[in-house]
Amino acid sequence: MLARLEDPDEVRPLLIHPDETAGGRMTSELFALRRRMTVQEAMRALRDLGPSEEVTYYLFVVDRDNVLRGVVSLRRLITSEPTTTLESIMDPDVIRVRASADQEEAARLMSRYSLPALPVVDDAGRLLGMITHDDLVDVIEEEASEDIYRLGGVLDEERTSGPVSASVRRRLPWLYVNLVTAFLAAWVISQFKATIERVAVLAAFQAIVAGQGGNAGTQALTVMVRSIALGDVELRDAWRALLKEVTVGLVNGIAVGIAVGAIASLLQGNPVLGVIIGLAMIGNMMAAGLAGALVPMILKRLHVDPALASGIIVTTVTDVTGFGLFLGLATLFIQWLV
Repeated sequence: MLARLEDPDEVRPLLIHPDETAGGRMTSELFALRRRMTVQEAMRALRDLGPSEEVTYYLFVVDRDNVLRGVVSLRRLITSEPTTTLESIMDPDVIRVRASADQEEAARLMSRYSLPALPVVDDAGRLLGMITHDDLVDVIEEEASEDIYRLGGVLDEERTSGPVSASVRRRLPWLYVNLVTAFLAAWVISQFKATIERVAVLAAFQAIVAGQGGNAGTQALTVMVRSIALGDVELRDAWRALLKEVTVGLVNGIAVGIAVGAIASLLQGNPVLGVIIGLAMIGNMMAAGLAGALVPMILKRLHVDPALASGIIVTTVTDVTGFGLFLGLATLFIQWLV
């Protein structure tokens, strides 16, 4: 392929970087100025080289070793005195990204700081290239699609028009994993077989507790995975996110628990059943909030994509906790239910 290109030298340096890294995304077409240059010399260089419009909007300043030292806007360059050096008008605090960094990190930096271009450097700080705003759009689309697929238990991109065999191959492994977690929930239920036999109506209401917990866990999980992807949540201040989600679970649990408990009491004519299902709902929704926030953080700490396995783990927690709390409380207060 390189032999067929008109100018393979532009492509060859990019091949050393993996596709989904900042180095793989950057453009090597770069116009950099020396920090000892005067404004007049810089303007002459711009006229002589005639770089593309997207390059001239954001001008990087380097030293003799090509180490990135600052950035200067075209507007600042035009409005400065001709004899002024670039070092005196440049901004030395440049947001940059290493070539080995994940493309998602680069996209997050550009979005957070509203950068028109992001410089890419090596480990020594030497300027290698830059990522433009156009590149950012592609990265955001790819990463968002990847998170959506993985939250749904699909490892690779899949199209509705694709072959059946490919869809089965991508989905079936996670269905087997779900099967294991379903057996775990079934085992918890089996431990209260005697209680269910004495009060058969518990079998109907237990699904409500587990289902609502699963919905609450999915809400917390979605918010947390997205916040991690955007860089809004760091591991060092994770306790704030955990506290918030547990509090939200508590408030929602009380609200939903009161409603479900009242309906159960009216339908069955037994206020004790209403209290039991209400308490179980509160506890399970608090557990859902905790799991929805904690599981993605743990996976992130283990360098595993938080969107990959969080859904299955959180669902397992809410099912097991919901069944255990509801049937456990029913067993404890069985004399008021029969």
